[in-house]
Amino acid sequence: MIDEMTGVVLAGGRSSRFGTNKALADWKGAPLVQSVVDSLLKVMPKVLVVTKNASELAFLKTARVTVVEDLCADGHPMGGIFTALSGLETRHAFVAACDMPFVRPELIKALWHSRADYDAVIPVWRDKRQPLCGVYSRGCVGMIRASIAEDSLGIKHLFDLLRTRFMLEKEVAGVDPQGLSFMDIDTREDYERAKGLAA
Repeated sequence: MIDEMTGVVLAGGRSSRFGTNKALADWKGAPLVQSVVDSLLKVMPKVLVVTKNASELAFLKTARVTVVEDLCADGHPMGGIFTALSGLETRHAFVAACDMPFVRPELIKALWHSRADYDAVIPVWRDKRQPLCGVYSRGCVGMIRASIAEDSLGIKHLFDLLRTRFMLEKEVAGVDPQGLSFMDIDTREDYERAKGLAA
């Protein structure tokens, strides 16, 4: 258990391509977001869920799970990360999206052990940075606040401003050979494909 890090689940997106709130989509008999929360609780003692409608996800609340309203109205991941880091009790957070049901505990641990004094540790898979499956320091808050104020919401550009450690694909493959941690569910087709994998 990584006591010095909080799990963060971003559940404030619009789900426009999915058609309904995908956080509530059925996943093995429970809401999809519950599966992601449970995965993070295997590694970290507490999880913070950031959403646009806290009452809608109130069922997640326990002694270890807190649900908070996103401080930013646009539903962009940058706002969700800012909200989480602003109220963080630990120095670091592992951030995942609510539609990523295959996040591997081994990857979370590997990212944690790579943190050193970096602001962020971000895995790279198939030549793409994976900002919604990374470790962020509370020290990122000021830079993220400034980016939001400037309406510069391209989260992948943020890493050019922060002290970022990129975990390269060959490193990631050692703990997640298929890169399943990065599979997200944007569409109904993605959903059916993911359910097939889970089965």
